[in-house]
Amino acid sequence: MLYVIIGENDFLIKEKINSLVKGEKYYISFKDKNFKESFKQILNNRLFGSNICLVIKDLDKIELPEEILNYFKDKEVILIYQKRPELLVKKLKQLQIPYEIIEIPNLKFKNYREFEEFLVNYVKEEKINLPNEYLTILAKIFITNPVILLNEFKKLKYYKNGEKITKEELLNIIKWPTDSRIFEMVDDLLENRYNDFLLRLKREINIGTKPEIIIGFLYKTFLRILLLKKVKNFKDEEKLGLNYFYKQKLKMYAKKFSDEKIVKNINILAEVDRKYKKFYLKDEDIPYELIKILEK
Repeated sequence: MLYVIIGENDFLIKEKINSLVKGEKYYISFKDKNFKESFKQILNNRLFGSNICLVIKDLDKIELPEEILNYFKDKEVILIYQKRPELLVKKLKQLQIPYEIIEIPNLKFKNYREFEEFLVNYVKEEKINLPNEYLTILAKIFITNPVILLNEFKKLKYYKNGEKITKEELLNIIKWPTDSRIFEMVDDLLENRYNDFLLRLKREINIGTKPEIIIGFLYKTFLRILLLKKVKNFKDEEKLGLNYFYKQKLKMYAKKFSDEKIVKNINILAEVDRKYKKFYLKDEDIPYELIKILEK
């Protein structure tokens, strides 16, 4: 069978090739200096067509002659293009060569919602039993690193073999990107997004953000919200030395929380900080201690 794969993302292309061909694969690129020699070598191999699949990439500016296409007619071959090769398709139809066109997504998304939609379909195809509620936060976190997430999905796929993956398993198995998203994590907390907050918090700890930094940042955030509720004029606001946009966001939250709730959260954070510094808490205990802030 002749397959024509169209796409740019190497990770997804290799995944598709492995799903199509279980046997041995011989990769060659038209950009290689020794392409002609490698090509002749594989064509002369007596096993080609029975035990070997030939994979040729970087063909976008190449026009394969009819004699080569006819030679591929009864063999397993994969041709890789970045854009749809209309001339090739026309030739294959004329020569009556069976073929299948497979278009691969390029993993370039305008926003996390597009990525989330892709992930919903991806986990279904790969039979990864992951609740959709977790895909939203994963899309937000990995929007700039989609390949990293898809690599991590391999672990999930073979870890449970189709069984439902729990939140704890997701937190412990996934290797998170190394860029900190502590501001987004605080937003999740202030918006009472339980699952998002817990995932981001666990991720921050996994990538090496020290718990005392997280606790301190949350403490300062609630303290600043409380101070903004108390200030009576612009000069007092300026004394807080806050970035304008950050200050506007905190003002918005100042309207959502009562003084009593803010003070309660500050006390919870102070207690968690005290226990952690006294070694009463381990790193893995921090997420569940901080979740108390979300309790009504």
